[in-house]
Parts: sequence; structure tokens; C-alpha cells
Amino acid sequence: MATVLPKNIRNPRSDVVALVPDDRKLRREFTPGMAADKLIILFSRVDLDCEWCLTRITAEDHRCLLDRIRSIESMTLFQVFSNDGKIGKDYEIPTLPNARARRRLEELEYDDRDKISRLQITGERRLYGFRAGARFYALWWDPHHRIWPSKKK
Repeated sequence: MATVLPKNIRNPRSDVVALVPDDRKLRREFTPGMAADKLIILFSRVDLDCEWCLTRITAEDHRCLLDRIRSIESMTLFQVFSNDGKIGKDYEIPTLPNARARRRLEELEYDDRDKISRLQITGERRLYGFRAGARFYALWWDPHHRIWPSKKK
């Protein structure tokens, strides 16, 4: 229970905050029972100066991307990057078929990494980045599947 001070005594804000009960139950938790192996997508490594920059995304693609990220972040690393590759897949950088993408990795000094990963958003739409543990560092937005084109076509 909060302590009530006389009106003529100033109470520093930090003291007031400390008086807020911490046993309050929220209706919706942000991370209810979040397992340590859930995939977390970060945007701190996004390439802002290339043809696959996320700033070039359409409003429709942006909505699809955010919706898909929301569902992917509820999955474990294993669920996303399982052997079928339908959601997430890792590629060996030396075998990257797009020469412009390889050059851009060199410019960014990311070419010394072994693998680049991708998340399939919808259809041809892909989000490329790097994995470190359960973190996926988004790098490029590829709406037309051109960074790593399908061999099926």
C-alpha cells in the first residue's frame, strides 16, 4: 500500500514510482512463458544503402512482413530453421549466386561470415540476415526472390 505524504512535503518522482505495487497483473503479457530458444528478429544491422533496403518496401509488403515476423517470433529456432527450409534457411556465402549481393557483403565487411540466412515471408518475399544464437539480424528485403533465386525456375 502506498504511503500518503502531507501536501507541503515534496516527494521525488523516483520515490513515487517506487510506491507503485509490483504485484499488478496485466491482462496481456508481452512474452508469456517465453522460451530462451524463441527466435528474436533485430533490425540493428539493416543495410540502408542498397537495392534491397527495407526503406523501399511497399505498404502491402510492410504489412505482410510485420504479420509474418509476429508469427515467426512465436516459434522456436528449430521450428523456423528445420530441415524443410519453408520458413527459414541458411546458405553458404561462398555459393551466393547473386554477384551484386556478394559485392555488397564485401563492402559491408560481412563476407567473412560462413552463412547468410533467410526468412520466407510470403511467396517470393524474403528477409535476409545473419543468425547468432536465437537472434536473427535482418539485413536485406528481397521481394522478388533475386538474392538467392530458386533453382526450380
